[in-house]
Amino acid sequence: MKRVWVFAFCAAVLAGCGGSSSSGGKHSVVVPAYGEHPATTVSASASPAACAADARIIARDAVAFVQHSTGISAYPSDLYYTIIREDMADFEARSCEPKILGPALRARLTPKQRAVLVGSLPRTLADVIRAGLATPS
Repeated sequence: MKRVWVFAFCAAVLAGCGGSSSSGGKHSVVVPAYGEHPATTVSASASPAACAADARIIARDAVAFVQHSTGISAYPSDLYYTIIREDMADFEARSCEPKILGPALRARLTPKQRAVLVGSLPRTLADVIRAGLATPS
């Protein structure tokens, strides 16, 4: 009986070692420092379900960003900008296709809000948003 436990333990350890020695398909993206926010690294694995969720999250956070970018808000959009940068890094780390963003953004933002979003983001982020919006619904 003792041999069975030893074998089971060794098999579990070897299985764990095999999984941890590879990258597991993870891709990393570095988000540069911004103001008081230090640079961070976002790592994620490709997943169609996670990409769809990321698109919805980006759209949700884009609404807050746009609302705070228009000057009507009591405080600036910096917080939401840093959140969108993290959202977009996760989206990129998962190797998500920009076309997934289009339907989520169109569902949450008006055409005017989408224009404000694209116009308020740095080119690297705006290009991904633009590519997503360029795909037909």
